[in-house]
Amino acid sequence: MKPKKNPLVDAEDIKSRTVYVLSGLVLVTAFILCLVEYKKIDLAGASIESSLSTLEDEEVVEINPNKPPPPPPPPPPQAPPEEVEVLEEEDEREETNVIIIDQEADIDIVIEVEEEPEPVVEQIFDVVEENPEFVGGMQKLYEYLGKNIQYPEMAKENGIQGKVFVQFVVWKDGTIKDVKIVKGVHKTLDGEAQRVVKSMPKWTPGKQRGTAVNARFTLPIKFRIS
Repeated sequence: MKPKKNPLVDAEDIKSRTVYVLSGLVLVTAFILCLVEYKKIDLAGASIESSLSTLEDEEVVEINPNKPPPPPPPPPPQAPPEEVEVLEEEDEREETNVIIIDQEADIDIVIEVEEEPEPVVEQIFDVVEENPEFVGGMQKLYEYLGKNIQYPEMAKENGIQGKVFVQFVVWKDGTIKDVKIVKGVHKTLDGEAQRVVKSMPKWTPGKQRGTAVNARFTLPIKFRIS
């Protein structure tokens, strides 16, 4: 008959074993960390020794406060100045012709005056090959005078009558110009005859060698009280 195992004893045995294992792991880990730190310290010491040896190799400059400072370096030699050639300026001014005006000399001032062209004088013929005439002939002229002449009342009351000769120029375009009395009777009759002639329409102009010209014409106008 096998003896029965005590569960409490087994639990304690397992617990103690676990503690041993963990303790071993802690010791191993600590040992490893110590090795690592030692390597770091060894490397740092080697680096410090290297830096010290470098500083020893460098030249040490001794500073003496009582020693005067070294003189400044001499200035660089200056280049010789360039020779500037000065050329004499030639007088290039052109000679100026001086004009002297004698103020006492006589000065002739000539003023040109444009002459106005003489007016063209139209030729007036007293006798032409073809006389000017009233449009429609002498019969139409008498009819015009009979309709347009107004016998002056003063001349009619005083019994003034007679023949008035009126002279005028029939221009080459047929217009009537330069009307005047060459032989009159009374100022009332003369004035009426002159008024009627000036109011006449254009005539047919006279002609000389087939060309219309200015021609004089004398017209007798008879005033009679019936």
